[in-house]
Amino acid sequence: MSDPRVLAQRKAELRGKIDSYKASPAASKPEFQSVIATCEDEIATINASLDRFDVLASREKHERLDSGLNPAIRPQGTDAGSDFGWPGSARRGRGNGSLREAMRYATPEQCEEFEEFSSYLSGRSVSALANLTPGGDGGVLLPVFVQQALERNYSQFSPVRDNARIFGTDTGADEVYPVLSDSEVGEQIAPAALTGADATVSGDTPPTTLTGPTMKAWKISSKPVYVPRETFTDSDIDIVQEVLGALLARITRFENSKYTKGVGTTEAEGFLYEASNFEGFDTLDLDVCLDIAYSVPQLYRPNGKYMMSDSTAKYLRKLVTGIAGDKRKLWADADFTKGTPPTLHGYPVVINNDMNDVASNGTYTGGLNSPLAFGDFSKFVVREAEQGRPFIYRYPVPAKDGSGLIAFRRSDSKLIVPVAIAKLNPSGS
Repeated sequence: MSDPRVLAQRKAELRGKIDSYKASPAASKPEFQSVIATCEDEIATINASLDRFDVLASREKHERLDSGLNPAIRPQGTDAGSDFGWPGSARRGRGNGSLREAMRYATPEQCEEFEEFSSYLSGRSVSALANLTPGGDGGVLLPVFVQQALERNYSQFSPVRDNARIFGTDTGADEVYPVLSDSEVGEQIAPAALTGADATVSGDTPPTTLTGPTMKAWKISSKPVYVPRETFTDSDIDIVQEVLGALLARITRFENSKYTKGVGTTEAEGFLYEASNFEGFDTLDLDVCLDIAYSVPQLYRPNGKYMMSDSTAKYLRKLVTGIAGDKRKLWADADFTKGTPPTLHGYPVVINNDMNDVASNGTYTGGLNSPLAFGDFSKFVVREAEQGRPFIYRYPVPAKDGSGLIAFRRSDSKLIVPVAIAKLNPSGS
């Protein structure tokens, strides 16, 4: 393949030749049209070659980011000349983190944003800060595509958020979440009745103003972590994925605990705080699981899900129907080949280890320590300030020849319809 600069020069020459032929009084002659067509065909071939150069240059940039210019950390099964990790490649690297995968398919703009972000983290370039999204005091918001890649690694830490309704806002100011009643019904009016807010017409009433709970933006800190200067000589992807990924995981774990058990006055309100109570027997069994599902109004059961800890799930998996001689299980395990979750009584099961475990004999406590909940978790709203993007600070630690990194995120949560989710309580509680 020729040098792209040579191709570009030849393209310019051909374009000039075409322009001169078209400007000639004899431009309409067949021989002139034939030359013009030949030049245009050659230009099309040159453009295809230049496009291939652009793709190869983009791939080289991805590989440089992916390996940190260090061949020792290339994905397994690849060599310096292999086309690893790209669509159509027969030799895809194995064991790569999701951020590496995201960088393979990132747009040029995303690659540039990542380079600027990593330059800010490492302190290589102060000017990189001007090209990112600053929020004040020299901090930056985590790029969206980087955040999405990191969050996939820690999705097991956010079962409540992943099943809730997300209410994203650009700022952290108090916001009223509008609520429209699910139980209100319509009414019949006369054919000639006016519509709108004319309260004098029989059967017509002024429109109702939507209102709802005020949602705040509680600030969660990852707590700082010290990073030695030498660490920044490693791959930028490794630094972002390992260090910032760990900080984001800290925040995510804390948020999930509050989305589960928070009391709502000085912190996010967990779904267990407002969920309706279902009093079962004092020992958990399959009948109790079915009863709690049917304690939720029919309106919310089609989207219903069980939520429980891993230990509670293990306990229920061992139970059979209870019919004499019948060893069938009502629990269906997850099928990862089909992407289906485990189910109980036909409803999906979500594992949330911030919920309490049942005892080894199946006994349990209730309230915020309830081991089992069922309902439509889309009625639980998670408000995310700044669209849920973590805010990252880097600050020098000269005495230890390194830097400190810390992340913040602001959010709140509320169960908008308490009857949409039921929590299990012991009898008489």
